[in-house]
Formats: sequence, structure tokens, C-alpha cells
Amino acid sequence: MTATPDDDRPLLAIAGLTVAFTTDRGPVEAVRGADLAVRRGETVAIVGESGSGKSTLASAINGLLAANGHVTAGSIDFDGTDLLALPERRMNAVRGRRIGLVPQDPMSNLNPLLPVGKQISEIFRIHGVAGGRAARDRAVELLDAVGIPDPRQRYRQYPHEFSGGMRQRVLIAMGLACRPQLLIADEPTSALDVTVQKIVLDLLDELTTSMGTAVLLVTHDLALAAERADRVVVMHRGAVVESGPTAEVLNDPRNDYTRRLLDAAPGMATESLVGAETLTDAAPVIEVTGLRKEYAVRNGAFGRRSRFAAVDDVSFSVPRGRTVGIVGESGSGKSTTAKMLLMLEPSTSGDIVFDDREVTGLAGRDLFAFRRRVQPVFQNPYAALDPRYTVGDTVREPLEVHRIGTRAEQDARVSELLTQVALDPDLADRYPHELSGGQRQRVAIARALALDPEVVILDEAVSALDVLVQAQILDLLVELQRRLGLSYVFISHDLAVVRILCHHVHVMKAGRIVESGSPDALFRDPQHEYTKELLAAIPVGTPTGQGAGPKLLT
Repeated sequence: MTATPDDDRPLLAIAGLTVAFTTDRGPVEAVRGADLAVRRGETVAIVGESGSGKSTLASAINGLLAANGHVTAGSIDFDGTDLLALPERRMNAVRGRRIGLVPQDPMSNLNPLLPVGKQISEIFRIHGVAGGRAARDRAVELLDAVGIPDPRQRYRQYPHEFSGGMRQRVLIAMGLACRPQLLIADEPTSALDVTVQKIVLDLLDELTTSMGTAVLLVTHDLALAAERADRVVVMHRGAVVESGPTAEVLNDPRNDYTRRLLDAAPGMATESLVGAETLTDAAPVIEVTGLRKEYAVRNGAFGRRSRFAAVDDVSFSVPRGRTVGIVGESGSGKSTTAKMLLMLEPSTSGDIVFDDREVTGLAGRDLFAFRRRVQPVFQNPYAALDPRYTVGDTVREPLEVHRIGTRAEQDARVSELLTQVALDPDLADRYPHELSGGQRQRVAIARALALDPEVVILDEAVSALDVLVQAQILDLLVELQRRLGLSYVFISHDLAVVRILCHHVHVMKAGRIVESGSPDALFRDPQHEYTKELLAAIPVGTPTGQGAGPKLLT
């Protein structure tokens, strides 16, 4: 019997769920005896560190476990239907139409060969909601609703023409396309700046209120969970260790693990990790002057090409042994600036001086030598790792390319690097698909450190990490900087992390730096209206419908 809207039963009820994965080392239980309920119109957040089982539990609901994953015990009841008993044909009718999904990784879930608008329109066609012009118009409306500028033109563009944050917004539009009863949002805003995050989450709240849509929010952002969720479920090592109303769990946690999560969460009042060091006592290792990057864009399918400046007259310096932060919304030019610093994108004009040498025209051996001294950590841990390489092969690759050490020395270095980024060296034999998103990002950081670089460009390098691992990585970055004299360019949309890690911060909007200063001065007394908007959009940690927020942001 299918439940009616006024039924007291939960829309989603999970009981005793156990999920195991078959591996070369035998079965591994990723979820153990989990209980969870989501009522109509309710937002429930699942929080916990990487590898805790959050995403596995969410995948089990939709029947989207990896081929080696199996539900070995328990039940999943959705609106009176046993999802585990449904044949694949009927489950396909549930996915997308009744249960929407916003996955974490946009590049793995968007077809690079199709315009993004057509990918949204296809959802309407598959589920018989709309076709032709009607499907296109609804897709344009969705792109506009999730904050994509000029949605009619963007409808025709391809994923590679979007920034990381904009690609994530496309996934959110796809998840909401059929106005499902339940939306599973797996880290839906981890790639978004705070202003767009607020727009998207406000949209989800609007759906919850107006249509009774329930949201299962998988997140490592405790402030976001505190502000947006009615109830919180805390997972650790595959088990649910605590659950209840948001204010109760986050203000008065009963489990030691929950308390550790709260203690590790950064806030705008958290003490800086770099102290009161200034920029004036260190010579610049990188100097950027008048940097500009233009792209040719086509106006419409057969329109004339025009020039678009993604970075426009940007100038700043990076003192040796210091951390310079760059913040701004998606599409502001942050990542494009990083690519030019790494010589991955040629600049249209301007100068980049590294260690007193102009590097914009480097090639051949000079460029090879430069890349040993300047290493990247990119935003996307899924696209950054070759799925055919083991973890050990990935971390070892820079050593092999630069012919550093014997095989035994390289193996020892790999183990050392994995330990430094809080990974078990035994993971060296695993492949990326066997790791969580946070674990993959730690592998990417270990690979960047393999060559002992002087400068590391970190592009949203901790955005995919839970607060416990994030705290470990931030402490590690500070320790390495002090011990090795590393210089960092730290690009992030997380202002709290920028404030505690950086010595100096530049705010970018529409390709330009609009304000600069020390983190304390900039965030305590912002002068530019855009900086004020960024700060105003930070989740304040007030649970939905509750009173005072959790202690993590007080």
C-alpha cells in the first residue's frame, strides 16, 4: 500500500541497513546496522568524516552502489514501497522522478559531449514530463533558478565552458528537474562559494516548504547542517552514533565523536594558525603584474565570436614562506589565475616573475624544472586521479618523472607522504574508486608534496574534506610551511578557513581584485560591498526552526 501525504509514517525509513563491498582482502562493511528516517517536508543532514559511510548509505537508497557493493541486511522503505525488492525497471522510474539526486562530482556526472541544457531537457523527456520546446523552456528556468547567469545562452554551452561551481549548479538543476518527493543531496555545495551556496540552499528550502519535498543532505559542513537541517544523523565508521533534532545534537552532543567534529569545525572566531606574521618581513617568491586572460566566446550557436576577460589586470605578490589567499564567487577568475601561475594556461598579457625570473614564456627543460618547484592541488579529487593508477602509483609518479630515488626509496617516500596526510600507507595498493572523496583529495595533496616544492597552488584543496581531516591537513600545511619554508597560494570559497590559514587575502569579483588586506582587517571591517556580501552569506549555524545556533560558531 502506498502511503498518503497525511500518513504519519516517514517518507523514507531505513532499518538495520548493512552494506558490504567485495574486495581482494575480503568483504568490507561500509555501513553497519544503520537506522534513519526522513519525514515529508523535512531536511535531515548526515554528517561524519570521509569514509564514515555517509555517501554509501545515500547510494544504497537509490540502488546506485558500485558493482562490488551489496546490501547484506536491513530494509529501505520509501513511501510504502520496499526499494530493495524493486526490479531495476521499476527502480529506474523512481530515480529522478520521485527521488532526485545531486551527486558530489560534476565532471563525472555531466556528459562532456552534450550541452548542459540538453542534459537537463533529457530528464524531462525520459520521465514523460515534457518534450521539445517545453522541455527546453523548463531547463532554462531551472538554470536561472540555481543562479546560472544568462541561462538561455548557457543552455547551449558544454560542461568545459563552466566553472567548477557552475557545473555543480547544473547538477542541482538536474536533481530538482522533476520536483521529486525526496532529494538526496550528496555534498551539493562543496564546490560553491558562500553567496551561490545560499541561493541554492534557499531554493531547496523553498521546495521543502511549498511542495513538501524532503531533503537528505550529506555534508561535512557542520555550519551548513546546523543552519539548514531539522535533524542531524552522525555517522562514524559505518555506524550511526548519534541522531536527533539539530539543536540538541550540535549544542549538547552525547557522543565523543560528535564532540570531536564540533571542536574541529572552523569558524570566523577561530584562532589563526599562522599567528601575527606579516608580509613585510619576507621577499616575494612570486610577483604578478597586470595579469590578463581573455577567451573567445560565441554568442549563440551561429553568433559572432567576442572576447571575454576571465582575469583582468590582476597584480599581487606571494612572499616566501607565507600564504596568500584568493577568495571570490565561482567564475570570479580565481582558478584561471591559478592555472596561469602554474603555466597551464598562457596569459593574454601581464607578467609573472618567479624567484626573480620572468616565467610566462618558459618552455622545454626550463618549464620542466619550474614545475618541480611549483606544484598544484586541484579542486576536484575525482578528476585529478587516474582511475587506472593505484594510490601508490599516483603518489610515486612525480618521483619517477623527475627520476628521483631508487624504487625502494620511492616506496618509502610514498609511505611517508601518505602518513603525512593522515592516510594509512596500506592504501597504496587501492584504486581511486575504492576511496572516499576526502581520501582522494588527501592523495592529491600527498602527490603535490612528493617533490618538495617551494610553492604549492591549492585550488579549493580542502573543500572536499570533513572537518576532522580538514583540521589535520591545515595543521600539516602550516607545519610544512614553517619547517620547509613553503609558500602557498590558497584559493577557497571557505572564508573561515582562509581567515585561519592565510597571511594576506585578495577578494576577486568578475576577474578583478576588488579588495585586499590581512584576514583580520578584511573580514572584521570590509570596505567593498562585495566582500560584505560574502561575509553576510556565511552560514551562521542557527538550526532550522530552532533558537540559538550550535557552539561551533559561537
